[in-house]
Amino acid sequence: PSWKGVMCNRNGVHGLQLEGMGLSGTLDLRALTRLPGPGLRTLSFMDNEFAGPLPDVKELSGLRAVFLSGNKFSGVIPADAFAGMGSLKKVVLSNNDFTGPIPASLADAPRLLELQLNDNKFQGKIPDLKQDELRQVNLANNELEGEIPASLKSMPPEMFAGEEHGFLVFYTIMIV
Repeated sequence: PSWKGVMCNRNGVHGLQLEGMGLSGTLDLRALTRLPGPGLRTLSFMDNEFAGPLPDVKELSGLRAVFLSGNKFSGVIPADAFAGMGSLKKVVLSNNDFTGPIPASLADAPRLLELQLNDNKFQGKIPDLKQDELRQVNLANNELEGEIPASLKSMPPEMFAGEEHGFLVFYTIMIV
């Protein structure tokens, strides 16, 4: 069957791509754990009106990609929010209102290729992301402080830029 935003293959539903549909409320992903087949690989609810805390994505441990940018999610993301997600490759949480530290469990996602956390209100230090395959990191326009870890020194400086009183501020890349 073909339903708008539902990606299927012979084994069942492998993705939800419900983008820019004006959806709102809070997201509870527990019902998705009961889908038949190997489980969801992609979850994309970008550019909607969802609010509240980050949904419990680690309940869907087989996810490879999480796209939740352009919503109204807020609050502190638990340090273990991505724990046990060994297949995770892309995390896009930009343009929300997340606060607190960047979740430490992202540093333990072994296959992470892309991380976009820009345009939130994350605070504290940037975690040491040592994944060999990591190709894109965008942490711009947050409230981060401190040195950029050596593992991220090859990323363009603008990926760490911040807005402060209308002026663009760049963090200094320093090898720690």
